[in-house]
Amino acid sequence: MSAPATVPPPAPALEEMRSLLRTMSAALQTYRLYPPGHPNRTDAVRAMSEHARGMLQRAGEPPVLFVTRHSFYLGPTLLSRESLALGKLIESFERAGVEAVEFLSGAVDFDIDALAGILVGERPFEPELPGIALNRVRPVLDQVEEDTRELSELLRSYSIGLEVLRDTAARVAAGQAVDLAGARRVIERLATQVARDPSHALLVTAVKSYDEYTYYHMMNVCILSLALGHAIGLRQDQVATLGLGALLHDVGKVRVPRDILQHVGALSEEQWRIVQRHPLDGAAMLLLTGKEMFNPAVTIVFEHHAAYDLSGYPTLTGRTRPSLGARMVAVADCFDAVTSKRSYRKPEDRRQALSILQAGAAKGFDPVVVRSFVRLLGLFPIGSMVLLSTGEVGMVVRNHARLLSRPVVRLVLDRTGAPCDPVEVDLSEQAMGGGYRWSVERSMDPQELGVDMLSLVMSGQVEQSAPDPGQAGLVHEPSHGEPRPAGYVDAHLEDGGPSEQVRIDPDVSAPFPR
Repeated sequence: MSAPATVPPPAPALEEMRSLLRTMSAALQTYRLYPPGHPNRTDAVRAMSEHARGMLQRAGEPPVLFVTRHSFYLGPTLLSRESLALGKLIESFERAGVEAVEFLSGAVDFDIDALAGILVGERPFEPELPGIALNRVRPVLDQVEEDTRELSELLRSYSIGLEVLRDTAARVAAGQAVDLAGARRVIERLATQVARDPSHALLVTAVKSYDEYTYYHMMNVCILSLALGHAIGLRQDQVATLGLGALLHDVGKVRVPRDILQHVGALSEEQWRIVQRHPLDGAAMLLLTGKEMFNPAVTIVFEHHAAYDLSGYPTLTGRTRPSLGARMVAVADCFDAVTSKRSYRKPEDRRQALSILQAGAAKGFDPVVVRSFVRLLGLFPIGSMVLLSTGEVGMVVRNHARLLSRPVVRLVLDRTGAPCDPVEVDLSEQAMGGGYRWSVERSMDPQELGVDMLSLVMSGQVEQSAPDPGQAGLVHEPSHGEPRPAGYVDAHLEDGGPSEQVRIDPDVSAPFPR
C-alpha cells in the first residue's frame, strides 16, 4: 500500500498512535455506557487527547491514520498488532465510513470527543472538524494478490476469534452462559480457510502476545488442531467438533485468579491444584449452557490434559485412552505452549518444540498423532526463522511434498543482516554443479534477530520486535518430555485433589474413531 505520506513515521509517533488506538478502543466502550457530559467520558477524552498530542509532537508532519483492508496504517506503515487485536474498533470505523483520519496541529479535546461520537453513531459524519479532517486524503492501494487476500481473511477470522474469547471471559465473569453460537461461527470460517491453505494457517500460529497470552494461545491451538484434523482426513463434522473443543480448551482458566497465572517463582501445591482444575471447570461451563445435554467438544475440553497413558488429569476410568480429539488438541497445546514465553522458561524454537513432542510420544502424547503433526509442520516447522548456508535468514512458509528438510523459505535478511526483498526460495532446487543451492544451517530465535513476527506474517515487512515487556509470562502446565519447573507438584495425583476418578460412558464420547 502507498499513501500520500510515503515516508514511514518515526518510531515514537508509531508508539503514540498504538497507545491512542488501544485507549480509543476502551473509550468507545465508555461512550456506549455513559451519556454525554459524564465524568467517565471526560476522562476518556483526556486520555485519548494526551496520546494524540504526543503523536503530533513526534510525527514531524500531520499524521494520517488509514483504516483499510480491515487494518490500521499510520501513513504507509501497517500497525500489525493493533489491526489483529482491535477488530471491534476497526468495525466501528468501517460502520461510520471513516477511512482516513488526518490529525491537524490544532486538534483539541472537542475534536477527539466528536470523532468518538461519530464512531459510536451518536453524531453524523462530519468531514471537517477544527482539528481533525476525515477522508480528506485516501490511501492509494496496490493490487492485492490472491495469496495475500487469503492470508488477510485468515487474520480477520483470527481477530474475530479473539473477540469471541474476550466476550466469553466477560460472560463467565458476569455469571452468564458461554455463547457457543459465536464460537461455532468462528470455527466455520476458520475450518474453510485452513482447508484451503494449511500453510498460511500454520504461518499465522507464529503470532504471540504477552498481554493476552491465553486468548492467542487458544486461537493458535484451534488453528493447529484444524490443520491437523484436515491432514489426517477427519470428516467435516469431526473437524468442526475438534475446532470447537480446541478453541475453548482452556476456557476453564477464566476461573483461575490472574495473580496465579502471572505468578513469578514456584507455585504452591494449592495453586497447582487450582490451575489443574481448569479442564473440569471448562467442561462444566460448556455443559451449563443449557442448550444441549451433551456437546462432543466437552470431551476435548475435559480430557486434553489426561495424557495418552492416562497419567495426567483428571483421572479417567472406563477407557484405555482419551478421545482422539483430546489427544490431537494435547499435541497442539504443547507445541504452542513451549514456543511461548512462560513464567519458568524462555520460549523454545519451533523445531525444538517438535523434539519435546517426540520425547513425550507414547507417554503424554499419542505417537501416531505426533508423527502426523511433525509431518504437517515439517522438520523445520512453518513459521520458523532459519539461517541458510548462504548467510541469509528466512522464514519457512511451505513444506516440500517429499523432502521435509527442504522447505520453501521467504528471505528476510541478507548476509549482512539488512532487510531484503521477500523472495521465496525453494531449498530443493539444485545447483548447476550438483548439490543444493541453499541448505538450512540452523534455526534462529526471532527475538535474537530483533524481528517482529506479527508484522512479518501480516505484511512481509521486517520491523524491529517490540521490547520485552519484562513480564514473566503466564503459568502453563509443563508438558510431557520437558523439564518440570522448580517447585512443580503433581497435585492431581495427591489424595484429596480436584480430579476424582470420572467414569466415561462410551455412548456419549466424542464422535471420533478410537
